[in-house]
Amino acid sequence: MKTFRIVGISLVAVIIAFVIVGHGNNDGKIIDNSSEINYADTNNWLKISEQKHEVDVFYLYPTCWIPTDEDGIVSTIGNVSMREKAPEAYYEQASCFEGIANVFAPFYRQLNAMKTLNYSLEKQEDLIKDVPYHDALAAFKYYIEHYNNGRPFILAGHSQGSNVLKFILSDYMSNHHDVYERMIAAYTLGYSFEGDYFEKNSHLKFAEGETDTQVVISWNCERKENGNFSSNNLVCHEGAMSINPVSWKHNYEKVEAGDQRNLGARDTYERYSAQVIYDENRKYEVLIVGMPEQPANEQGIGEYALHGCDYKLYYYNIRENARKRIESFLNK
Repeated sequence: MKTFRIVGISLVAVIIAFVIVGHGNNDGKIIDNSSEINYADTNNWLKISEQKHEVDVFYLYPTCWIPTDEDGIVSTIGNVSMREKAPEAYYEQASCFEGIANVFAPFYRQLNAMKTLNYSLEKQEDLIKDVPYHDALAAFKYYIEHYNNGRPFILAGHSQGSNVLKFILSDYMSNHHDVYERMIAAYTLGYSFEGDYFEKNSHLKFAEGETDTQVVISWNCERKENGNFSSNNLVCHEGAMSINPVSWKHNYEKVEAGDQRNLGARDTYERYSAQVIYDENRKYEVLIVGMPEQPANEQGIGEYALHGCDYKLYYYNIRENARKRIESFLNK
């Protein structure tokens, strides 16, 4: 069996760096939130694709900056570490949509994730809805007005990016039905989308199959060690839901590694079994990956969490599924 390699940036590696360098001296306070980011300036975009395809993807990268002692709890838009690491995250994640869609990805100011993930969920949400959501929403509005030209689109994100998209889906989309009607799906991996979130936001629904559209798609990857679940996962909350990214069913059936539907991990093409399981103790669903050993880079977010692998393990399945959902949407 091949040894699974972590290629490029790992969010968990960034989190470890947070622990090493500290959390900054502006504890719990938002900074730099009054200025408006100019999204007419192409320097504030990570990716602006040529418009070759019938559909778009709007992508928000995960936490990509490494705070220093002089930094606060939120990055600046020009943060050097974020500008360096975000393209690596794009390569490992959003590049799966290239060739089937035009991809657009803004730079946006981010929270110090390792610091804020230890806050109460209510405080985390308040902080996300301040600077990160402010920027991402401004970028999305600019994209809709200047780049989209009325095309159907996919939303995609990971970790903090998915957390921000959660509010674009609940707040913005509920008041802009004309835009929401063009949304093919939202691939919001590496964060919690709970059952009661969909009860509160009746315009949204969680995916149940491989071709349903205008749905939210999410999972959080973990391993089991000696038959045991992780005791903690900082991005998972009670009621979180996961779908199987090989069968594309929201059920608890196991898909074996050798299943012909399993297209393998990015670069390595290594295949692992996949099964959504409900953990009675933590009261949420996780995607259990049949990976025999914990990758060295996957530490910090949870005991057996595979947070940095949420896209990479199913990279080619995500691409093929996006293609199918696009086709389904366009054929309606």
